[in-house]
Amino acid sequence: MQRTWKTKPNTKIALFWAILGALGALAAFPYLMAIAPLPKDLAVPLSVVALGQAIQTGLVLWPLGWLGLRLGRSLELDSPLARAWLTGSPAPPVPRHRWLGVALLGCLGGLAILGLDILFQPWMPDPLAGSAATLPQVDLWKGLLASIYGGITEELWLRLGLMTLIAWTLWRLAARPASLPSWIFGMAIALSSLLFGLGHLPAAAAVWPLTGVVIGRSLLLNGLLGLVFGALYWKLGLEAAMLAHFCADLALRGVASS
Repeated sequence: MQRTWKTKPNTKIALFWAILGALGALAAFPYLMAIAPLPKDLAVPLSVVALGQAIQTGLVLWPLGWLGLRLGRSLELDSPLARAWLTGSPAPPVPRHRWLGVALLGCLGGLAILGLDILFQPWMPDPLAGSAATLPQVDLWKGLLASIYGGITEELWLRLGLMTLIAWTLWRLAARPASLPSWIFGMAIALSSLLFGLGHLPAAAAVWPLTGVVIGRSLLLNGLLGLVFGALYWKLGLEAAMLAHFCADLALRGVASS
């Protein structure tokens, strides 16, 4: 009975998030096509490409989500609202004003990233020949749809998947202490945010030479909010990180498209 309790709820919750993560990938497709359109002579329609990418995303997120949920239970990292809804267990008592605070924190974080980007501009090198230093103007609705991908799909990759795995690995290396030390979560938050920032360096290198300013900008703008989202995941659960990320993307893309 104990094994059934551990396995089946995690499978159900992971499937739930995998489906939403796949829908997030589908929602981001119009935005991706606006900033990096595919060749017009594709052998298959764009709708088939979009659906294929969404299905592929969901198929990867399902086992990844299960693993994150399974490992996270040892660390008190979880998706508490989805678990309560899908299993009929009591939901954690989080006051409504706290969720409003999480949403506001996300919006302010998105605006802060825009401000930091402006501050970096005077020190940025000239773009490489043949590259574009700015993204093309994207319709507001496409940017808002892409926020679903950021809020759900990216959080499944980065927090439920990557951050949980890092924290669990550090916990095992520390001989699985019964009292969870804060440094484990601090390092997991920092490392997952750093890796996310490093993952954006190839895109930056396609536009600018990789100077110290360019590297610092990429790490800061892409990794800074990850520290906030990681802390929310640790303290309040996956849904809080998703809400903050979604609101940050709404603010960032909404202002950028105006």
